[in-house]
Amino acid sequence: MIKGLITAIRTLTRIPIKGKDTGNFASSLPWFPVVGFLLALLLSGVVLLLRNITNQSWNEAIAIFIILLSTLLTGALHLDGFADWADSLGALNNKEKMLKIMKDSNSGVFGVVALILLLLAKWIVLIKLLELNLIILALFVSYVASRFSMVYLSVTLPYARTTGGTGERFVKEAKYSHLVLAFFISITLLFLIGNILAVIFFLFSFPIIYLWKRWCKNNLNGVTGDLLGAGSEIIEVSILFSIALFYTNN
Repeated sequence: MIKGLITAIRTLTRIPIKGKDTGNFASSLPWFPVVGFLLALLLSGVVLLLRNITNQSWNEAIAIFIILLSTLLTGALHLDGFADWADSLGALNNKEKMLKIMKDSNSGVFGVVALILLLLAKWIVLIKLLELNLIILALFVSYVASRFSMVYLSVTLPYARTTGGTGERFVKEAKYSHLVLAFFISITLLFLIGNILAVIFFLFSFPIIYLWKRWCKNNLNGVTGDLLGAGSEIIEVSILFSIALFYTNN
C-alpha cells in the first residue's frame, strides 16, 4: 500500500520522496486523490501565510503565487498534457494524427494559446475565491476531484495508443476496485476538512468528468497520459468556477 502512495506522489508531483515504487503501477491509482489532498494542504498553508503577510489586501499576487507553486509542485505535468491536447484539436476527426500530435514534444499555436487562456482563467477565478474567502474549500475540492477523475478515466476507458506511452502502465491494469477505493478515499478526505459542501461540490464534478470521458471515447476511443492530464486541468478549473459562481449568485 505504501509503495502505491510513493508511486502516486512520484507520478503526479515533483516532491522528492524515498522508497520503492510499486510493481503494479495501477495499484497506485486509489492514492491519486490523496496526492491531490496533500497538494491542496500545502497550497492552503501558503495561502494562509501570504494572507497574513499582506493583510488580505493583495489577492492578485496571492493568486499568481498559487498558480506558480502548483506548477512547480506538479512539474507542469498536467499543463503539458492540456497543451498537447489543445494542439491535437487541429486534427480533430483523425485519431492517428491527433495521437501523433500529442506525442510531439513541440508546442503549437493552439497549445500555447490554450495554456495562456487556462492560466488566465485560473488567475481570475482564484482572485474571486480569495475575495469570497472560499479559497481553501475550492483548493481541496478541485485538487481531489481532478485527481479522482484520472482514476475514473483510467478504469473506464481503454488505452488509446497501440505503441505504448507513459499512461499505459496505469490504464491497462486499472480495475473497478481501484475506482471504488478512490471514491471512498476522496469522500473521507473531504469530510476531514469539516465542510459538507466540499463533498457536494465533489459530486458535482461527476457530470463534467463523464462529459470528458465521452469526448475521449468518441474522438480517440480511449485515453492517454496527455488526456488524463488535460482532463485533470479541465475538472480543476471547472470546479473552481462552479464554487465561485455558486457563492457569487447566492
